[in-house]
Amino acid sequence: MSEPILRIENLVTKYPIRAGLLRRTVGHVHALNNVSIDLMPKETLGVVGESGCGKTTLGRSILRLVEPDSGRVMYGGSDVLTANSSGLRGLRKDLQIVFQDPYASLNPRLPINEIVGEPLAVHGVTKAERRARVGEILREVGLLPEHGNRYPHEFSGGQRQRIGIARALILNPSVLILDEPVSALDVSIQAQILNLLRRIQLEKQISMIFIAHDLSVVRHVSDRVAVMYLGRVVEIGDRTSLYENPKHPYTASLLSAVPLADPVTERSRKRIVLQGDVPSPAHPPSGCEFRTRCPIAQERCVTERPAMQSMEGVSVACHFPLGRDESLVSRLNR
Repeated sequence: MSEPILRIENLVTKYPIRAGLLRRTVGHVHALNNVSIDLMPKETLGVVGESGCGKTTLGRSILRLVEPDSGRVMYGGSDVLTANSSGLRGLRKDLQIVFQDPYASLNPRLPINEIVGEPLAVHGVTKAERRARVGEILREVGLLPEHGNRYPHEFSGGQRQRIGIARALILNPSVLILDEPVSALDVSIQAQILNLLRRIQLEKQISMIFIAHDLSVVRHVSDRVAVMYLGRVVEIGDRTSLYENPKHPYTASLLSAVPLADPVTERSRKRIVLQGDVPSPAHPPSGCEFRTRCPIAQERCVTERPAMQSMEGVSVACHFPLGRDESLVSRLNR
């Protein structure tokens, strides 16, 4: 079995809570709480969860766009979190990100040639080489080289996202982090961008972390899926096992909200609606963070935080995981 291309170990990222006239730090929000994930070569790892679960912070922490408080991010034998400025610049040639908002991530004052070619300029590539490479990468993402003389406001949302992808690919990275790259686009445009990403991955043999809240999209593009809740990974495993036989009650509740193509089956199945709001990450519950909303929580969940355990193709952090071919609905109806 091949070694992971990217290994994330016990990653912790906290945001300070400031209050008072002097803006003193009075507490912290744990956006990531001991997150450990491996990314394999040529794999797409989907990361899903509700808003505020830490998905975006995970992607930004890997690249140190947000500085983590502790943990390790290992790539090619180097720890990204301990690299100095010159070492980090070299690592970022191989680790790139595509942001959610394709307009906010592009400088409106620069033409596309300069936006896409800027990473090459940072790494000392000559102007003539940059011009040639920008033309090539624009073709690869479905745009024309002459589009390089235009400005971001002259493009549609889907075209701007293609420009963001071109900028991320210009240095031929080995790992691409995609932070909800299609959530701001129409459904038809989403399909075009997803097909583009799939083709790029097959051609360039790169690994991807695909962050999204749409579980249907994640199932379409991912090989493995990690489910996050309140800064922790609660379940991770291969796509088929996780979608067809989820073990964590949170995963089961999320999947019950995904529409099905068969209207008969859709009408007959029961939706699992979680009660209550997501707890504050500044004051998470004791024991299992999900227990305040979990329909099958028991006394043990209040005092003891569940550890990850391997089970039928997935790893799950739950004291009472669902058994083989057992749905959460059947557990509740006992």
